[in-house]
Amino acid sequence: MNPAENFLKTADGLRLFTRRWEVSNPRPFCLLVHGLGEHSGRYEALAKELNRRGIAVWSMDNRGHGRSEGLRGDCRSINDFVEDLHLLVQEAQRQLPGPPRLLLGHSLGGLIALTYAAQYPQMIRAVAVSSPALRLAHEPPTIKRLLAENLARILPKTPLPNGVNPNFVSRDPEVVAHYKRDPLIHRVISARGAIALRQAMAESPRLASQLRIPILILLAGDDRICDPQAAVEFAASIQATPATLRRYDGLYHEIFNEPERGRVIEDLCGWMEEILR
Repeated sequence: MNPAENFLKTADGLRLFTRRWEVSNPRPFCLLVHGLGEHSGRYEALAKELNRRGIAVWSMDNRGHGRSEGLRGDCRSINDFVEDLHLLVQEAQRQLPGPPRLLLGHSLGGLIALTYAAQYPQMIRAVAVSSPALRLAHEPPTIKRLLAENLARILPKTPLPNGVNPNFVSRDPEVVAHYKRDPLIHRVISARGAIALRQAMAESPRLASQLRIPILILLAGDDRICDPQAAVEFAASIQATPATLRRYDGLYHEIFNEPERGRVIEDLCGWMEEILR
């Protein structure tokens, strides 16, 4: 079944494109947040697998991504994404008030999900993140960082390369080829967006002390985009809530698009079952 499609309107007037993979009488439902430069449609296979297990999946294209409005790769701060996600969660609460809400975020979506969980713990039961963007695997060159900082002050919407290497998203050549030719994927980030997300990553360790709901962290052991060690350190610093860490040695960044995706999905669904119990 094709996902239901709709739009949400943000406080600053943007139309955000939403996808909803529905099931009858869902046990929980999962709100999914995608990563930088991509879009929610890339998670259709995962959504349909969750559907087969009685889990409804709602997602949206983040502002400046996919079929949503907004300058490509632009944000003023990570809170732009967090408040947009809150609109989706509120809509889900209105339409499906019964089933528990679980949050799943990948890469930048993982950082957004963790920030949301710290700010709005009453809105969701638990949060899972895959390859969360807590620190980059490789710091950008100093000249690039200084350029972004200067442009953010004088020409904040200037597009810059976002640094995501398609060859490092997956070891599956078909996934890489599809990524490269997907017209909804972009390779840019605004100068102010680069600075805002860099700041959000630098401040991410404090989120660990603010979390009060169960956390699952799924790590790609050979992630060359986001530093997996940052997520290990983050998990170790969570004290006030159960935190589960799963590491998959040898896997690249997009663990739901790796040849071993079945094992990762099984671990995710097993954790969801534990949460429901």
